[in-house]
Amino acid sequence: MKLNILRRRTAAFLLTFAAAASVLTLTASADEPYEVYNYNRLGEAVPSQAGYLAERAVSGIDLGAGDLNSPQDFCRGTDDCFYIADTGNSRIVKTDGELTKVLHIYSGFTMPDGSRTALKNPKGIFAAPDTGNLYIADTDNSRALVCGADGRVLLEITKPDSPVYDQGLTFLPQKILCDSAGNIYIVLSNTTKGAAMFAPDGTFLGYYGANAVARTAKVIADHFWNMIASDEGRKHSNRAAPTAFDNFDIDSEKGFIFTSTSSGTTDTDIVKKVNPEGYNLFSYLSDHKWGDLFSTWYSGTSYKTRIVDLDIGEDGSINCLDQTTGRVFQYDKEANLLFILGGTGEQVGTFSSGGNVTAVETRGKACEQICVLDAGKGSITVFSQTGFGETVHTATDLYNRGYYEEALEPWQSVLRQDGNYRRASLGISSAYYNMGRYKDAMEYAKRADASWVYNKAFARYRSEWLRKNMNKLLAAAVLLLLARIEWKLYRKRKGGAPA
Repeated sequence: MKLNILRRRTAAFLLTFAAAASVLTLTASADEPYEVYNYNRLGEAVPSQAGYLAERAVSGIDLGAGDLNSPQDFCRGTDDCFYIADTGNSRIVKTDGELTKVLHIYSGFTMPDGSRTALKNPKGIFAAPDTGNLYIADTDNSRALVCGADGRVLLEITKPDSPVYDQGLTFLPQKILCDSAGNIYIVLSNTTKGAAMFAPDGTFLGYYGANAVARTAKVIADHFWNMIASDEGRKHSNRAAPTAFDNFDIDSEKGFIFTSTSSGTTDTDIVKKVNPEGYNLFSYLSDHKWGDLFSTWYSGTSYKTRIVDLDIGEDGSINCLDQTTGRVFQYDKEANLLFILGGTGEQVGTFSSGGNVTAVETRGKACEQICVLDAGKGSITVFSQTGFGETVHTATDLYNRGYYEEALEPWQSVLRQDGNYRRASLGISSAYYNMGRYKDAMEYAKRADASWVYNKAFARYRSEWLRKNMNKLLAAAVLLLLARIEWKLYRKRKGGAPA
């Protein structure tokens, strides 16, 4: 009797402890002024553990630079300093890595001939990871500048005098970056051919990374009629043009350029990973949905995801900024969704509505911080990683480096904290697969609704089972054959049906 009472009390205590632990683990999500969610294996939006918490919002006044006026871009240099394109104030503001103070304000620059020049509504800024030089898209001056840290202009790029470049177009740089070889890439506002590419000395090389034409019903129909039309008819037919991408970032370690397209008219090439030859390494993700899976989750109304910026973290994570909802969608390097953060509102962690978020940057080797630039509020919001987020990134990093067995325990910890976290089930399945535990891999692939992983694991499990049981199967087949022969001989001896 006493033993039963003790058992009941112990069970009650454990249940109470588990409930308390659940409340504690959900506190992070409850603290955010926006809904923290993710997508389960069925593609349903479900509440989730927060991977990041909004820490603070920093204005230009907080930094000591005065009000920021419609800032359109910012970046982080290898010196761990931030450079803000304060567009409306026609200047570049340099801050420390903690975003606590201004280190320098670039309001004027010295040209190679010694004359002074000023910016006019610059919309893009990039700090070269090797030289520390600044690359500025000086939009309304119709030029791009390459400057040293001292503000001296090393190179000025204006409209190319080339038959490849349509001379009827103005030269309006929007975003800019350079690769490890010094080649310069500029997103222009009035071309769909891709980024304009320049050699380190400013020579125009052509275009890079153009988007594909969306395969809409109209495009397919136009293509069919063009095939059968006369030459005169083709001259007057509509020609399908690809959607221009409007932002990009570079993986400085691998040299891949990632592009984002925010057009609300197509789902083609929303995010691309382009190699030096211009080939999209994400072409196999043609059906992949970037941003929200459904366009009715936000406020119960229909909307279109617009990825206006992306940042490639030092760990290879892809951080996409949706201008429509003010959300950041973080993916691992294989485009598996990790976290969703942000929203619209007035509290810290939310952004002004009306499409005012303009840029996203990450900080830390494991993306410990995500920073979002809000042009409407003239501020930068800093999100810091939670313990849950740290565990997810640890597991992801171990798996990506081939430490599958070591990644298993962190993934299991993630799943214990959030049973709906699909990436954990997928990670556990992949870990078991690489460890040769194919039956376990099949179980977790089923939980993740990852048919491609399940099929691979099943094929290996079947081969392994056949190999282990081949002797038994052969012996059984031989016994069946001998039994059949013996049965026929027996019937023949008894005068039955002929053998």
